[in-house]
Amino acid sequence: MIDLSADLGEGAPDEPEIWPLITSANVACGGHYGDVDSMTHAVRRARDLGVRVGAHPSYPDRANFGRKSMTMPSQALRSSIIEQINALRDIAGKLHHVKPHGALYNDAHKDRVLAETVIDAIRAVDPSLPIVCSDFSQMAVAARAAGTPVIREAFADRRYNADGSLVARSEPGSLLDVLEAATQAAMLANENAVIAKDGTHITIPFDTICIHADMEHAVERLRAIRQHLGGTH
Repeated sequence: MIDLSADLGEGAPDEPEIWPLITSANVACGGHYGDVDSMTHAVRRARDLGVRVGAHPSYPDRANFGRKSMTMPSQALRSSIIEQINALRDIAGKLHHVKPHGALYNDAHKDRVLAETVIDAIRAVDPSLPIVCSDFSQMAVAARAAGTPVIREAFADRRYNADGSLVARSEPGSLLDVLEAATQAAMLANENAVIAKDGTHITIPFDTICIHADMEHAVERLRAIRQHLGGTH
């Protein structure tokens, strides 16, 4: 069984149609988007559909939707991440995982010190709470060093670089269309691999495949992916 996940509770218009197509949700918890009402709605939908709920904290930057790198004291960032996780946990009761959002995810992928701040914040909430991240990331390295479980993430709708990182959204071809995403998901499922931007065949160890709910045609991608994976989650 392949876990299909999406970043939700972010106000994307297709979210109502996405919920029934996934098994795990990364719910925005106030840093880049979200409030008590949106989190409560997301938790209710997840419970109704049997979807696992995780926190999706970010840099505290709602103006830029958490997609702009920030420089801030590590203690201030740690406190913000803890506050965001707890905001969702207070509503959900129990969380399945934590997945950083946007620029925080991308920056901590490469920056070990930043990654350690993220892991420290998660462990302050619950040392047993897993982090969702790329197996190639510094977050995975820091998590394993600290004893935090890692849920390895792969992306069906984003193109990869040869080093296992994602091609920046600003670059042409970084976002995969419906057929490309379904083909990449099937390749992940069958070979644990993708074809990188430069044509390299690279291995991507994963436990969950993520689809971005805020991308155009997200619902069509998910349906095509499910069809390519045999119609199962």
